[in-house]
Amino acid sequence: MTKIKKLETHRGETSRVKSAIKRLYNKSASLLLCEAILFGAVAIFMVIKPVAFLTLLTVVIGVALILFGLYRTIAGFVASRGIGGGWFDVLFGLVNVVLGFLFCIYPVGSMISLTYVFVVLFFFKAIRVLIFAINMARAKFGHYWFDLIMALLLLGLAILLMFFPMAVAVAGAYYLAIALLLYAAADIYMYVELVRLKKLV
Repeated sequence: MTKIKKLETHRGETSRVKSAIKRLYNKSASLLLCEAILFGAVAIFMVIKPVAFLTLLTVVIGVALILFGLYRTIAGFVASRGIGGGWFDVLFGLVNVVLGFLFCIYPVGSMISLTYVFVVLFFFKAIRVLIFAINMARAKFGHYWFDLIMALLLLGLAILLMFFPMAVAVAGAYYLAIALLLYAAADIYMYVELVRLKKLV
């Protein structure tokens, strides 16, 4: 009698596992496959046409800034009728709208301007690393020669990027493309595993 109960319990657990795997397959398999195709297509487009992708991305950012700016402007006008006013929100919203239109009208220039912001930040970071490496070399502490060489390389790279900002944007596009391809590969692997599990049950 105990063996029969154990067998029934085992069959019940097996049935629950099978139904869980089938539900997981029905919900996730098509989504994983579509996501892998989308990520792969976007990554290939970014590799083949990095400048066109960056231009499109800048336009999308511009549209998002316009919508956000309109929302903040309208919310500021509504708040300005109450106590305290919301004129800062109105001003902030209008600035976002103007920036959004600039991004849409001059996507390449806006993209280069954004790249310069990141390059300048990287330049100051490189200077900080160089100062730290010089202090380590003066104190003769740790691997100061290695730190100094790496700091000089970073500073040289920062100066190079200041003269060629487009290289930063294109490199960023390639980096993002590689990340998307890895995500697509992971989705395909998970899809294959789900198909294999479904066949087993």
